[in-house]
Amino acid sequence: MDRQGLGTMSIPMINPFNWGYNGTVKHIISQDGTTALNLKDSKGTLQFHQFVSDNIPTLRNGSNFKLNPFLFTGILQTMYLASADFSSKFNVFYGREIKNFSDDGIATIDWVMTKHWQKQYNITETSNGGMKFDTDKFETDRQETHPADWPRLHPRTRFLKKEELDLIHDDPSEFKKPLVIIIHGVAGGSHEPIIRSLAQEISSINNGNKFQVCVLNARGCARSKISNKKLYSALHIQDMEEFIKTQKLQYPNRKIYAVGFSFGAAQLGNYLGMRGENTALNAACTVSGPWDLVSSCLKLKQDFWSNKLFSKAITQFLTRLVKVNMGELEVPEGYEPECKPTPENPIFYTCTKSNVKKAKTLTSTIEFDGMFTAPSLGFNSALEYYREASPRNNLENIKTPTLVINSTDDPIIGLESIPIESKMNPNILLCETDLGGHLAYLDSNYDSWMTKQVAQFFYKFDELVL
Repeated sequence: MDRQGLGTMSIPMINPFNWGYNGTVKHIISQDGTTALNLKDSKGTLQFHQFVSDNIPTLRNGSNFKLNPFLFTGILQTMYLASADFSSKFNVFYGREIKNFSDDGIATIDWVMTKHWQKQYNITETSNGGMKFDTDKFETDRQETHPADWPRLHPRTRFLKKEELDLIHDDPSEFKKPLVIIIHGVAGGSHEPIIRSLAQEISSINNGNKFQVCVLNARGCARSKISNKKLYSALHIQDMEEFIKTQKLQYPNRKIYAVGFSFGAAQLGNYLGMRGENTALNAACTVSGPWDLVSSCLKLKQDFWSNKLFSKAITQFLTRLVKVNMGELEVPEGYEPECKPTPENPIFYTCTKSNVKKAKTLTSTIEFDGMFTAPSLGFNSALEYYREASPRNNLENIKTPTLVINSTDDPIIGLESIPIESKMNPNILLCETDLGGHLAYLDSNYDSWMTKQVAQFFYKFDELVL
């Protein structure tokens, strides 16, 4: 494929992807297998892929799963996840912490608080699977804790009180639990249905007593503010790294896990590959990750269905992220930085009013990244940025046991972005599915089959592996 020929669009097909609702899992590993995991209780070792097959049988090689028969293509799965009303499902309660970083930037951490607040707000499950709670009391506490000039947060989310922050960080009943960090997709956050689905699944294990769970919201996302004119990119791993290091320094003996979704999977993949053995993670998982950003860009630009159904929506989602943060990001027309931007020291010097106005007409991510992201990192073009920022570049350096889940019918990232060459790294188990779309994997109840598997992976890994 000519990776420079971005103007050509493929002819649409009536049947663009696999049809059906009975999916199959396929392991992509080398002939020599995968890394040996040391098991607890002197039970020896077990290869990574065999561990998954034995303990999460729904993810074993050749296993089958059943999705919603009405959502019988990856396009339908993806569109439903993106557009349907999930407000009555995955009713997670979050407590928000503002995290200050060493570069004077800020992000937010949303800690799952459903169990902690159960009595406080009389949280009970309704017959239809939703939640009811004392909305008046929650609203009173929300107003008392809300910082001035911050936007209103998403439902069931408020800022934490000091004593609640102390509970999160200093109470042995909390910090002795293993921590699961969730990294969301592009311009998303803790409020997204798929993020709430996983947060609910993991935080409910052992009646809420197994894991501490949080979502690391990227700068400017999930109604967060920014403080130093910096957003984020696929190469921005500093916040993730600093947060993980902080947690490990405070609690050296606790286990830490991370899972990345979509663009968050790319960031997590880069972190794992760039840092190699110097990570504090015990295991990781990526879901629907674009391991080759050039291929994913081409998919959205050239494929008829992906372009018409998803490209503009994603691009305008990114444009809105810049627009809502222009109070901090805006620079004068014609502004030139005093020094050359780099991935380590980005300068968003193209965030002018005229560019934001132009961005409203953009229809592809390569246009957006060419206007904003690439120049802010010192790259000459979006394609140069994509080549440098693709986590595929760092696959061979990943030393952490990592479960990679990708579907061949994903209409967002495309087939070529699935890291088949990961089989050369024994620390990676690629579970390739033939159905599921982008992040969705929705079953007949419109629950995510995939988030259940991810939750079980972390649960079994923590229970059985040293």
